[in-house]
Amino acid sequence: MRYLKALSILALLPAPLVAQDARVPTITVAGTGSVQTPPDTATLSFTVRGEGATPDAATSAMATQQKAVIQGLRSLDRKLEVQTGSVTIAETRSSGCRGDYDRDRQLSTGACAVTGRVASTSTTIIMHSVKDAGTAVGLAGRLGASDASIDHFGLSDDADASRRALASAFAQAHAKAEAVAAASGAKLGPIVSVSDSYADVLRRSSSEVVDSITAEDLGRLPAPVVVDVSPKPVETTMRLTVVFAIGK
Repeated sequence: MRYLKALSILALLPAPLVAQDARVPTITVAGTGSVQTPPDTATLSFTVRGEGATPDAATSAMATQQKAVIQGLRSLDRKLEVQTGSVTIAETRSSGCRGDYDRDRQLSTGACAVTGRVASTSTTIIMHSVKDAGTAVGLAGRLGASDASIDHFGLSDDADASRRALASAFAQAHAKAEAVAAASGAKLGPIVSVSDSYADVLRRSSSEVVDSITAEDLGRLPAPVVVDVSPKPVETTMRLTVVFAIGK
């Protein structure tokens, strides 16, 4: 109430007393609009690894494993997108190697001699068949992936959701401005400016697509365990700051 009274006093004062450089008195309000949209993408991640006596052998095994997992997931969603992460190669030593040691100065024999290599890489999958996301996690694990999980659900294109949220934010800002003007006994004038003060919108970038699975590959794949998922709607929030002139 005190806030409205203060605004009423400021709104009724002559412009030079409110701000020496302002030509017309104004009302500044903020509006927030949120809309909910069913997700149309699911982002999954998993890790694959390969072992070998040499770096090439380990990397080759890893690449073969990764391709097998991706091909299997394509049986659920042919339009899935693939984003590959970093690749690491680690040396392996026998269980008898203990304590700290200088890797660059180890002999080629003994308990701490290198016995092989392990290559690993992380992969992110964006599925457009949201209903199959849970099934895809189980299938990825069956085909050799580790740490498979659904990271989040989102929207492939948030333009429509953003427009609806902006419209809701502006409607709220306009209602606030009308309430302030009415409380101060003034008339709400035209819009002076509008600024986007905050936006919380989920966006997904495009990604490279690997070779498609063949009919022969599909025939050899095991039937996946079906897992139903019911993701909550994606909430898109927009906030606007709107400045209205105060009419005479």
